[in-house]
Amino acid sequence: MMKLGEAANRLSRLGVPAPDGVEWALAVANRNFIIHQYDEINRELTRLTLSRDLPAWMVSL
Repeated sequence: MMKLGEAANRLSRLGVPAPDGVEWALAVANRNFIIHQYDEINRELTRLTLSRDLPAWMVSL
């Protein structure tokens, strides 16, 4: 999630539009949370988010 967020941040700053079903801002927000509030990470929620959202992002990207 950190790498996805960093890539999304760079693409967003370059003005690359997000494909349908992908939101750069959400990826960046997840990255920032993981980086800055790592002691509050809910690993089950993180796993659920990745298992639910990542396959759709892969198709869109």
